[in-house]
Amino acid sequence: MPSIEDRLRKRLIWMTSDENMLSAARESLPTEWSLTPALGVDDFDDWQEILLHRFLVLDLDDPAIDHAVIDEIRREHQLNIPIFCYGGSEEERLAARSARADRFFNKEEILARLPDFLRQFSW
Repeated sequence: MPSIEDRLRKRLIWMTSDENMLSAARESLPTEWSLTPALGVDDFDDWQEILLHRFLVLDLDDPAIDHAVIDEIRREHQLNIPIFCYGGSEEERLAARSARADRFFNKEEILARLPDFLRQFSW
């Protein structure tokens, strides 16, 4: 069972296999935040571990990521963690939107928007 300290930690999930993007994201985080890299829900021991994160960032251009992960998070596990997507074709974005992803950005702008997300979810 997660402790109160675990629940209060500021962390996010970033789903991509792009090590350069992960590195750039980590470098832009304040010290009180941590990033958990993942390629899918199976990277977590249990769905409750996902809820210990404030939000999730998903790379729609990454062939290593099954975009059905959005549907799995929303419908199978019924989790309401914010999901921010970047990249992807218009068709991939429409599918992600149908699966109830929250927001969409270009690859070039996701890192620029990260400080906004951190402020918003810094409660």
